[in-house]
Amino acid sequence: MTRKYLSKNPKELFWLFWLGIPFLIWIYSIGIELNKKIPESGKLNKIILTGLVAYPIIYIPVGLTLLISGIADMNAIMPFHFGAMICMFLLMILTSITIIKFEKAEKLKQSNGIGLFFGIWYFIIGVWYIQPKLNEYIKRIK
Repeated sequence: MTRKYLSKNPKELFWLFWLGIPFLIWIYSIGIELNKKIPESGKLNKIILTGLVAYPIIYIPVGLTLLISGIADMNAIMPFHFGAMICMFLLMILTSITIIKFEKAEKLKQSNGIGLFFGIWYFIIGVWYIQPKLNEYIKRIK
């Protein structure tokens, strides 16, 4: 599943972003796939990565259901919303670090960490810059 998201062209990923959850799966895919070529000492912990992805994925439908049904108002959901935002922020940071570690391990031209972070954060623009590089990196992993 993770290779499926990394082999897509930027246009497909742009339209998938509107769903939100595929965006999280894309970030997860980057972490899992590029982690395979990083030396053991610098690898990303898969449990942490999975937890950071799972929380927003669970929060989105549960939070929307609670809001729409009227069981909870926004004040009750706000702490959980901030938790999901923090998870996504950490995912963007960890994904940027993973890409940089992969480039270092493969002795490639290293990307700017801040550029990668903002490219992931502003996915609509960043996918055109990041995804072509990821497609080349995935070919190196195979």
